[in-house]
Amino acid sequence: MYLQKLDMVGFKSFAEKTDLDFLPASDGTRGITAVVGPNGSGKSNVADALRWVLGEQSIKLLRGKKAEDVIFSGSEKRARSGFAEVILYLNNEDGKIPLDMSEVAISRRIYRDGDSEYLINKNKVRLADIQLLLAQANFGARSYSVIGQGAIDAVLVASPQERKEFFDEAAGVRQFQLKRHQSTIKLDATKENLQQAEMLLAEIEPRMRSLARQVKRLEERGALEEELHAIRHQYYGKLWTDLKTQTDARTNTLEKLEKEWREKESTLDSAKAELAKLEKEETGSDAFSKLQAEYAQLLEEKNRLRGQELQIKSKIEIAEQVTKRVATALPLSKIIEEIGAIGSRQDVIITKLRAAKTLEEAKSVASELEKLHKDTVSLQDRLERPAPESSAAPEKDPALMRELATLATNLSEVDTKIRAALTALQGYNQGEQKKKEKFFSLQHTLQEKITAAHALERRLSDERVEFARLDTRRESLEVEMLAELGEKAAHIKESYVATGTERVDELSTQIQKMKYQLQLIGGIDPEVTREFTETSERYEYLITQTSDLRKAIDDLDRVIAELDVTIKARSEAAFRQLNRDFDRYFKTLFGGGKAELMQIRAGDKDEGEDDDASAEMEEKKSEIDRDRIIGIDISATPPGKKIKSITMLSGGERALVSIALICAIMQNNPSPFVVLDEVDAALDESNADKFASIIEELAGKTQFIVITHNRYTMRKANVLYGVTMRDDGTSMLLSINLDEAGNLKNAEKKKMTV
Repeated sequence: MYLQKLDMVGFKSFAEKTDLDFLPASDGTRGITAVVGPNGSGKSNVADALRWVLGEQSIKLLRGKKAEDVIFSGSEKRARSGFAEVILYLNNEDGKIPLDMSEVAISRRIYRDGDSEYLINKNKVRLADIQLLLAQANFGARSYSVIGQGAIDAVLVASPQERKEFFDEAAGVRQFQLKRHQSTIKLDATKENLQQAEMLLAEIEPRMRSLARQVKRLEERGALEEELHAIRHQYYGKLWTDLKTQTDARTNTLEKLEKEWREKESTLDSAKAELAKLEKEETGSDAFSKLQAEYAQLLEEKNRLRGQELQIKSKIEIAEQVTKRVATALPLSKIIEEIGAIGSRQDVIITKLRAAKTLEEAKSVASELEKLHKDTVSLQDRLERPAPESSAAPEKDPALMRELATLATNLSEVDTKIRAALTALQGYNQGEQKKKEKFFSLQHTLQEKITAAHALERRLSDERVEFARLDTRRESLEVEMLAELGEKAAHIKESYVATGTERVDELSTQIQKMKYQLQLIGGIDPEVTREFTETSERYEYLITQTSDLRKAIDDLDRVIAELDVTIKARSEAAFRQLNRDFDRYFKTLFGGGKAELMQIRAGDKDEGEDDDASAEMEEKKSEIDRDRIIGIDISATPPGKKIKSITMLSGGERALVSIALICAIMQNNPSPFVVLDEVDAALDESNADKFASIIEELAGKTQFIVITHNRYTMRKANVLYGVTMRDDGTSMLLSINLDEAGNLKNAEKKKMTV
């Protein structure tokens, strides 16, 4: 993997889109790319762009004060940019980045309103995702991959603890430390969740026990209610079926009578028509016609009055039947007397039942109990009828009676007139007896039919009254069923099938007994079941969660232990090799001397530590294992000198020590690429030449991007970029491929030789 390309737009002085291609050297090494230019041209912005796109969050390290300072701020000749974007293209053909892509583009974009975003191959990601990805690829924004201007000796002036973080990254264990840190955070969160879950369990358990008891009682009540519903189903089903059977029978009878009445009416109409025809044919005088008309008119009047009489009698009969259903209420003294008698009979029956020793003796009391039940039901029925305390028969409607009396008087008068008219006709017909025999015979037949029709009408009226009585009972039963059963009443009316074994009185007794048992159990809120179910589910869920959380804690503890073993093993091996190479490069740069890296453990105490530092160290000893490495110290002694602390070195010597350390790190754990921003500025010509040679040597393992003014470093570069500042305050990039230039120069020399 190597750095392939860098695109910048709107970043600091690179207002326009600027591309930097980083090509490998012609000899197969990773190559050295040098960025040169005068002071203030913006060449160090290249290093800042690389650091920024890799996730750097410190604006101070990017030489700014606010996040928007990385956006081109404009000049007198050019307007400011609205955003800044840097795209880093990495060649991933070797698969070092754990992505199934041959090229990985990491982008970072920021707008002036403060919004920012990170992208990998144009897909938005989190900063943590990029940091983990870079750690797995062994480089990052804060590591030795990007060494900024003036920061070459930062590792020397850093504290031992800060140096340890630096060397951990150099040892390639940063990705494991990130995973360990994430696992530690998850472990703390999991322990906190487990504690909360256990607290909730302790809070729910008492409520669970209480709800379980209530649900058990509710189940008993539910079973009893189901049995009560079944008995009610039989009871009301039997009542409804019996009433329906009677109603159907009355309906069939009524339909037959109505059909017979219609037939009678048809026959009567035919007879009247025939009589009228005979009257036209055989009436020989106006007198006879007048008598005949008067007689017929009287018959019609009688029939009309008879119909009215039948209607009034039907009304009176219906009223009497309805009144009979409202029985006379008992006087209070009578009620008390009968209730007392029922109670005494109950005591006797209970005594007999308790004294019974066999089933036969108990059954012998059943008839007395049935009779007592009937008397109780009869008393209840009489008590429920709101009639006045009177034993007299119900009075009939005076208006109907007066109307009936008037009709009786009118019928009597009409009968008298009919008899008179009939007598007149008989006297008239004495002279024409033979001629009128047929007429009188027909008239007699008509009278018989009229009489039969009246009898049939009375039967029809009686049936209608009886049907009205059944309809009244049906309505009362429907009201009672609706009050007792609610919506289930309709289902019972539609689906009940009688078995023939039900007894209404026994079913009624069972219903009363079960109602009493339900009263003893008492009312329980039906929502208890729902609450118990929800609480039980939540309780089981918390039990499962606590089990899962404990398993997760065990798993995280195991992962952290494994990571600790991996980190320690890799760190120890890398530290030993790093120490040897550090001493080798130190001797190369100084021409001798000795350099060494020393690990500081939790149980150690430096002689130069003050009391505060010692107290801080002691506090750490109580928190972590005493054998854990908590810092790195550096010892460097140039040839011919005896120095106890690196702070006594000169500026140039410190730069050389830092360079030796950086080179040792790159030798042992090379980063895919390294950016050096004027790290050779403090070197003299001799050391600059040595430094350039070391860079050339390491270029076989690491790709270098060097921002420099040093001609020795420039000579080792295979690609040279020049940065210059234009009149509008923006940086412009010029490039030359030194390998191609060298090849062209060699070709020109060959031509000149020829």
